[in-house]
Amino acid sequence: MEAKKVLADGAGTGMVQAAESIGIQSTGGHSFIEVNNQGQLVYWARSGNTFANHVRGSDWDGTHAITSLDTNTFLEIKPDYRLAKWTWTGQHYAEDVVGQGWQPARLIAGIASNRFIEINTAGELVLWEFTASNQLTRSVIGSNWGATRLIAGKGNINFMEVKGTGGLSDWYDFGWGQGVQEVHHDGMDLSDARLIAGLDLDRFLVVDTPAGDLFEYTLDPELGYVKVQRGTGWNNARLIG
Repeated sequence: MEAKKVLADGAGTGMVQAAESIGIQSTGGHSFIEVNNQGQLVYWARSGNTFANHVRGSDWDGTHAITSLDTNTFLEIKPDYRLAKWTWTGQHYAEDVVGQGWQPARLIAGIASNRFIEINTAGELVLWEFTASNQLTRSVIGSNWGATRLIAGKGNINFMEVKGTGGLSDWYDFGWGQGVQEVHHDGMDLSDARLIAGLDLDRFLVVDTPAGDLFEYTLDPELGYVKVQRGTGWNNARLIG
C-alpha cells in the first residue's frame, strides 16, 4: 500500500502557511454536540466530573455528519448532502447552507472557527476555509488517507487521527515549512473507539464500543494522553462533534 502523503507549505493554495496566525479550534474544552438515535440534537456542557445535556433540536435522524467549529457554531452534512453551518443565537440555531454535493465526504473535523478538514472517498485530505462572505475555499493537503477510521479537530492546523489499526496520531503544522507532520502515540490503541470529538489542543472525547462509555483523554507533557471516564450509557449516541 502506498504511504500516506501530506503536502508541504506552499502546496495547493498555500493555506497551510498561514495556519498558526488564525488561532485554534475552541469549545473552551468544555462542550460538544451530539445527535442521538431519537434524532435529537443535544448540546453537552461540562458539569463537574461529567457533562450535562441540553436538547436543542429534533428531527436530525438523517444527518450524515457533524463537527464543532467553536462553542456556538457547528457544521452538518444534511440528509440531502448539503453542507450547513449552524450558529447559536442564544435561543436557537440559525442555519446557513454553505455547500451542496457533499456525498464524497467520508469524515469531517473542525479545526478553527473558520476552518475544517475533510477526508473524502478518494482518500484526499482537504482543508476548507470560510471567506468573509461565508464562501468556502478548498485546498488538497494530503493523499492516501483512505484507511483512516476517525478524525477530530484540535487546532490550526492540528488534528488527531485514529488509524484503521486503532493507532493514534496527532498531526501538526509546526510552522517549519515542511507541511503537516505526524506525531504517533506508541502504545495507544483506540480500536474500540466508535465516535470521537476534539475539545481543544490537549483534550478529546471517545465513545467506545461495545460498552458505550464516554472517556476524556487529556495530554500530559510527561505521561502522554491520560484517560478518564466521563459517562456511561452512550450507545444511544449516533454522532458527536
